[in-house]
Amino acid sequence: MTLKCMELREFIARVGEDEAEKALSSFSVKRNPDVENFIRNNAIAYEKSDNARTYLVLTEDIDILGYFSLALSVIDIPSEISKAMMKKMRGFGRLSADSVPCYLLGQLARDDNASHDDLMMRDFIDFAIEYVMAAKQYVGGRFLLIDCVDDLVDLYERHDFIKINKTGDLNQLIMFLE
Repeated sequence: MTLKCMELREFIARVGEDEAEKALSSFSVKRNPDVENFIRNNAIAYEKSDNARTYLVLTEDIDILGYFSLALSVIDIPSEISKAMMKKMRGFGRLSADSVPCYLLGQLARDDNASHDDLMMRDFIDFAIEYVMAAKQYVGGRFLLIDCVDDLVDLYERHDFIKINKTGDLNQLIMFLE
């Protein structure tokens, strides 16, 4: 199966907002109500307000298999990390910075009806990195941030993310864009 990735804005232009809302409202992620709620109720508003870009992972027939969203963010540099990691996060010219800008992989989900064989975590990450690297060419940026629950830390670490902090129930992991 050939997968393609399409910006939500383009999907809306192609099928119309009513059809897009209908398609998004049928997206199901029972294991994570927050990501299900985002795609069903907030993705279009975030798109229109330029708070985030949502990308749909589709079949050739434009069936939605999954999605992810990207946004800009700032991360506080944890004081507990190693000096080498702190220096790498700060980058050149930010020797005493307490926070740094980054890209945020804000939401990521596969529809419950999508086969694990058709859509793997690596597909999402590869699509997201493609868009982030394009943005990096124009505006710079050092890393991609994701916040996740404990159960997903190992999964993201297997895909080149490094855990740097835990804030409340969420772990902060970053991937350097090199």
